[in-house]
Amino acid sequence: MKVFRLEPIDADDPSWKYSVERSHVWTCALTTADARELVAARTGFFKLEEPGAVSPWMNERLTACVEEPTMTFPNPGEVIREDGSPVVD
Repeated sequence: MKVFRLEPIDADDPSWKYSVERSHVWTCALTTADARELVAARTGFFKLEEPGAVSPWMNERLTACVEEPTMTFPNPGEVIREDGSPVVD
C-alpha cells in the first residue's frame, strides 16, 4: 500500500458541489486510481451526485494525486485531513 495526497488544482470548477471536502486529504491505496475512488466515496459524492456527475476527486484536471513515500499513515481505507481527523462518508 502507498500513501497519496490529493489536492484541488481548480477549486472553482462546478463539480466541487459534489464534495463535502475541498481541501487536500491523504489516503492509503494500491494505486492513484484506487486513491481517487476512495476519496470520492468518502467525501460525499454518492450522496450529492446528479445524473452525469463526476466527482472532482476523479478528475486529473481538477485534483492532483501524488504519492507521499515518507508517510506511514493513514491506514488502508482511511481518508484524513491535514489536522489528522478522518473524513467519513
